[in-house]
Amino acid sequence: MKALVILAIFLALGLIFLSYKREANFSKLFLSLFILSSILLLAMVGNIMRSIIILFLTHIMALIFSYLGLLYYLFRGRKQWILWSLPIFTLALYLFFAWLGNEHITGIL
Repeated sequence: MKALVILAIFLALGLIFLSYKREANFSKLFLSLFILSSILLLAMVGNIMRSIIILFLTHIMALIFSYLGLLYYLFRGRKQWILWSLPIFTLALYLFFAWLGNEHITGIL
């Protein structure tokens, strides 16, 4: 499984640089690298959700869809903001559940 993740990262990096060589578009290069690094960061941060396994699996699926949205952007050139924001929504939902279930958090006012 870890080898597939590493291969997927290298595949995305290779496609990003091939796309840059073909089109010479700096903005597409930087946006693609930013999206890939964001997906990797959200994958690392998503490990805090292991206590709610169904939400963790949903987060993993959202990461996969985000990665596929990145590949779609590299091939077709169309931005898929909703796919790229799905892991953020799952993390926000986890934080909401953690806030809701924590009895030690007092109200702000």
